[in-house]
Amino acid sequence: MENLLVHGQETSPPETDIRGKKGENDMAETKYGKHITRDCVFPGRTGKVIFGTRDLDWFGRSNLSVECIYITSPRLMITQPHQHEFPQYLCFSSSNPEDPNDFDAEIEMTLGEEGEKHIIKSPAVAYIPAGLPHGPLNFTKINKPVLFVDIALSAEYTRVGNTED
Repeated sequence: MENLLVHGQETSPPETDIRGKKGENDMAETKYGKHITRDCVFPGRTGKVIFGTRDLDWFGRSNLSVECIYITSPRLMITQPHQHEFPQYLCFSSSNPEDPNDFDAEIEMTLGEEGEKHIIKSPAVAYIPAGLPHGPLNFTKINKPVLFVDIALSAEYTRVGNTED
């Protein structure tokens, strides 16, 4: 099996193929089947399986990309400040479907050129306007898994100056 491209970097696939094939779907032969893909589950940068459309440049061709990641242990996700030419929403949610307020984690998020630090201790959504420096993003305490959803209002996820992470 070939290596996967995740955030512009090659990564080895998992032991078993968890992805559908490019453009594969259950209704490909139908009139609207092209609007559904199963190629949306792939290994993340940390080896955890994630769900999203971020690297599916062939799918939809719209100004939206999404990444959903279950955070189960502390991690420094974004190491340095960066910015984008598009708006972005960062969503921090309970992973408990029975109680959306069942949130037991602490996340440090830095915004602006001044490095203003915010501590997230409950479900929250951060709106990041185009051009606003943000990062680092540090999941410092994870007592219960967090569903992290990163929504970029752009078909292609890029950073100004193409800063690495």
